[in-house]
Amino acid sequence: MDFLRIIELCAVAFGLIQGVLVMLNRRSNWIFYSLQMLLMIVFSGAKHLYGDVVNSAVYLALGVIGFAIWNKKDPRGIRACGAKERVVYCLVTAAATFLVFLLTKRTDDPLPLLDSFTTVSSFVATYYMMTKKIDTWIVWFVNDIFYAIEYFIVPGQALGLFVLNLVWTGMAVLSYRQWKKIMNG
Repeated sequence: MDFLRIIELCAVAFGLIQGVLVMLNRRSNWIFYSLQMLLMIVFSGAKHLYGDVVNSAVYLALGVIGFAIWNKKDPRGIRACGAKERVVYCLVTAAATFLVFLLTKRTDDPLPLLDSFTTVSSFVATYYMMTKKIDTWIVWFVNDIFYAIEYFIVPGQALGLFVLNLVWTGMAVLSYRQWKKIMNG
């Protein structure tokens, strides 16, 4: 087994652990999140997915912030976004995806538009997760579908990450339901 495959499998394992912990609204999810992001920086760099490298580097910082701010005041603290916030999310995602695409299409990124969309929507989903907005799971659901596609069609395929994103798609549904129960008390 080559080094990159080991990195991918470890990232998958940390991602699964993190997914279960965040679904259960556990602060420790951020530790596994950060470890996964360290591995994803290495993996994505080797695959020339530059949007994902930047994404994972920012995620690493957000993982530290997420760990610091979760459960400080209200351990449940889950709430929904308002309609205006959802519209802003859609507009920001579209505009930022276009801007990131303009940058990534000038590189050897094999999937610049898909890489750009998953990068931008992941930032929004992570922000919503950090601030405990239940809408995060809707964004993650869509994002994980597109990430699964990306990892399936990227040259040299990343089948472990493809499967992880399929699992995360299902976990987004379960997490939405779990957070809804917590939110409704």
